[in-house]
Amino acid sequence: MGRAKQAMMDNEENNDLIDFLKELVETDEIKGAANGIAKQVIDKGVDSMSPKQKTVIDNIVEEYKNKNVCERCTNGNVSALTDYLFIAENGLCPMCEYDREKIMRE
Repeated sequence: MGRAKQAMMDNEENNDLIDFLKELVETDEIKGAANGIAKQVIDKGVDSMSPKQKTVIDNIVEEYKNKNVCERCTNGNVSALTDYLFIAENGLCPMCEYDREKIMRE
């Protein structure tokens, strides 16, 4: 893979993490030091984290992924961290919710 493509993919991952953390901070789902780290990432970017801070955020992400599983595809259609937020609210990932709504309209 070329450097430009890798940089683009890394940037998308970073933006996805930042969007995910923004939502968790706004809904008060992150407490204590982890909340401060999340706010730092939102304000200063993913690269501003120390290795210990990265471990804290990685643990939050893993826990959220494990806790929120799409009832239909068991996360087979999940393509972004923000999809887990959708699952937490709806029980389904965005793709499965779209399919469900489409079937109901037919």
